[in-house]
Amino acid sequence: MGPVWMGIRILLLGYERIAGNKISKDTSTFVSTWGFFFFSFLVFAPFFHTITVDLLVKSLVSGIIYSFSFSLYMYALGHEDASVIAPLYNLNAVFLVLMSAIFLGEPFSWKRILGAVLMVYAVSFLKKGDNIAISYGNLLKSKGAIAMIVSSVLMAFGRIVDRKMTISGSPMGYSVSVYLVISVLIFIYGLIIGNKPKDYATLVKTKFVYLILGGICNAYSYVALLEAFNYYGVSVAEPLSMLSVFVTMLFAKVFLKEHIGLRLVSAVLLCVGAILIY
Repeated sequence: MGPVWMGIRILLLGYERIAGNKISKDTSTFVSTWGFFFFSFLVFAPFFHTITVDLLVKSLVSGIIYSFSFSLYMYALGHEDASVIAPLYNLNAVFLVLMSAIFLGEPFSWKRILGAVLMVYAVSFLKKGDNIAISYGNLLKSKGAIAMIVSSVLMAFGRIVDRKMTISGSPMGYSVSVYLVISVLIFIYGLIIGNKPKDYATLVKTKFVYLILGGICNAYSYVALLEAFNYYGVSVAEPLSMLSVFVTMLFAKVFLKEHIGLRLVSAVLLCVGAILIY
């Protein structure tokens, strides 16, 4: 079942970024993040009975981490092309290589180091310049790109916590609990910084379809990842998820009319790096 769960995650994650792009355009970051995750929580309705007090407590740490990480993720989707954000999203695999070895005792080798280096090199093709220094410079001029890189670091920490919490527990119950925590935290913070109830109502009214689609993709791609953890280590399951970058680029070209060009080279190199890590 491992390959099946990974296939589901790859397909759903591929479209998630397209929905996220539509939701976050011309919308406050915290309002769009709330909408994305609240609707992800709502599509878990058939599984609300799996929530327990123990799981809610366990999900607090990862919920806090993901609240920061995915707020940056939604900001990035609203300020940069989806075909740029998708590869940068996958940089969390680089951080996972090191973190998994330190915190989870997973194997660490020179092949994995080489794979990580190749993945870092791959992102230089996202905003290609005359040389590699200019390419990285172009990338770092983008606030959306920087936000996604920081988000990837936080996401890697979150995955480590996920793995610890789901080793002997219910992946579904934990998933629902995490999304509830994220939704509540983001909503409260949004109100604190000045977002008004009408902002949330406007988002739901104008982008309802994308909220539903994004919620389904985000929620169940996460469940698929947690289920895949039963068959693969974190530093394997997460890099395999990066195959979704090809799905995102295809959808970005078709639905968002983005020019992907050399970004496909970046995607290929990222996958080669993942193979080395595997």
